[in-house]
Amino acid sequence: MPKKIRVYELARELGLTNKETVDLAVGLGIGVKSHSSSIEDAQADRVRRKADADGLRRDVQPEEPAKPTKATKEPAPTPVPDTPAPEQPVVDTPTEAAPKRLVSSARPVAPKPAPARPVVSEEPGAAV
Repeated sequence: MPKKIRVYELARELGLTNKETVDLAVGLGIGVKSHSSSIEDAQADRVRRKADADGLRRDVQPEEPAKPTKATKEPAPTPVPDTPAPEQPVVDTPTEAAPKRLVSSARPVAPKPAPARPVVSEEPGAAV
């Protein structure tokens, strides 16, 4: 059974970044999707020869650039003015107050129907 190697292991061996190694493999027609893909030993030899031919091999693997995540992003600092803003004159202008609307979160309730009453005839002597 042929031996397999991960692309990131090959990158470490060649002193390349994971992206550089994936790009080399894809350029050679080796179907890899990411640095964690496995390739055959023969395919790894092809990538090694290509890296040597292009003069890409390094002694030490460079560090991959870190992608910023939401947890590690720092908020932008709020600019603080060096001098206080000049005071603006206060102008009184009449404003109309908007009527307040009462908003209820309760659902409208339908009235309950009145209980049925027995029919009583107003004619004297009529049977009920």
